Amino acid sequence: MHAARRTRLHRCALFCALLIVVIPTSGVASARSVVLGSSSNAAAANLSSARLAIKKAIFSQNAVVVLKGGTLTLTNVDNVAYRIKVGATLVVVPAKGSKTVQLPQRGTFSITCAKAPSLKATLTVK
Repeated sequence: MHAARRTRLHRCALFCALLIVVIPTSGVASARSVVLGSSSNAAAANLSSARLAIKKAIFSQNAVVVLKGGTLTLTNVDNVAYRIKVGATLVVVPAKGSKTVQLPQRGTFSITCAKAPSLKATLTVK
């Protein structure tokens, strides 16, 4: 009985972790596939890209997760351009525009803006 209960708890924890990672980064359609019980391969495929929106000098999320080789798209809603550092890479995101960054290596990287200290997040590339 304890083993069965432990297995249910592990499945519940995995399900919750997937919801936390998948819903914010890949939208409603992918979240629906996770909720409906799709395989872990489908959940991993949803991590191939992530989005971060900039609105009023604040990121829409403070952490994103993407698979190695995936992309991060920064979308700027504000009327001013931002110079964002993703790890060591400088990305200029134009006003009312977006920019996509390729993520070729694994690791944890900070996403920051020197002029807007409220723009900071963490990127994990698995």
